[in-house]
Amino acid sequence: AAHAWTGSSEVMLSSSSSLNENIILIPDNDWIELQISRNQARLQSSSKGGFFFRSRANKVPEPPKRVALPSVIDPVHNSDEAMILYSITASNSNDVPWSQIEDSSKLNTVANTNLWNAIQKRLKPKPLDAFPCWSHNSLSQFREDGFTLMYPESMRNEAKLALILLAEEFGQSSIYEYVSWTETPSDKDYGTSGIRGVERAGSIRRVGKDGSAIVIAPLPKGRTDVMIRTTIPTDPEAGRGSSQSRSNKPAGEPVVVMRRVKDLPVEDELTSRDWEGPPLEDIVWNT
Repeated sequence: AAHAWTGSSEVMLSSSSSLNENIILIPDNDWIELQISRNQARLQSSSKGGFFFRSRANKVPEPPKRVALPSVIDPVHNSDEAMILYSITASNSNDVPWSQIEDSSKLNTVANTNLWNAIQKRLKPKPLDAFPCWSHNSLSQFREDGFTLMYPESMRNEAKLALILLAEEFGQSSIYEYVSWTETPSDKDYGTSGIRGVERAGSIRRVGKDGSAIVIAPLPKGRTDVMIRTTIPTDPEAGRGSSQSRSNKPAGEPVVVMRRVKDLPVEDELTSRDWEGPPLEDIVWNT
C-alpha cells in the first residue's frame, strides 16, 4: 500500500488559476519505463514488415509527452522568488468509523467541501493561489480528491506548519509538497549512449529496469518539467505499527521525482470519476 502512494500520479486542475493551465505529474520512474517499453514495442512491430504489421505498429500507444512547467513555477522564468505547491485532502479521513466507509463518496464530498471552506476562511498564512487536484494510482485502484495551494518560498516553513495542522484537523496522516527542480547532467550523462551515437549537450541518460538506456534531451530555453514531491506526515510516528492509518500512506518523508506530461498514460473509470468535493466551478481563489 505504501508503494501505491509512492507511485501515485497527481492531476492539478489549475487552468482557471494564475498558472493558466492544468498540470499532470507522473513518477519519473514510470515515465522512463513507459518510454522504453512503448518505444521497444513500436520498433518490434514495425521491424516485422508488411502492411499488416505496420498497421499494428501504428496502434502502439505513444509514450507520454513531456511538457514544461507553467512559467509561474518554473525557476527559469520566475526569477523573483521560487514557488512551493502543497496538496491537501480531506478524503478517507482516519476519523470516519469503519461502519460508514460504504458511504465514502458522500462523506468525502462533504469533508472536502468543509476543507475548502476552512482554506478560504481560516487558513493563515493565505496562499497566493489555490485550485482542485487529485492523487491516484490506477494499478492500485485508488483516488483522493483535494486541493493544491501555492506559496512563495519565503513562506515555506510557515505554510507547511499551518497545512500540517489543518490536515491533522481533517483526519489526514500527511500532505504533499511539490518543488520545481532543474535536471543537471552529471559526467556520466555526456559522451555516447551506446545506441544512437553522440548525445545532445545537456542531456540526461537514464537506465530502465531491464538495463535499456534512454536519453532525455533538455527542453527548449532551459525550461524544466520536473518537480520533487515530498510526503510530509502530520505525525512523525504516523503509519508505524498497529496504529497505521487506513490510508497506509508511508511514514517518514519519501521523496519522488515527478515529471509533467501532456496526458495521463491510462484513462479509466477512476480518472473520469465524479469529483468528490464542492462544485468545481465554485473553486476560485480570491486573494
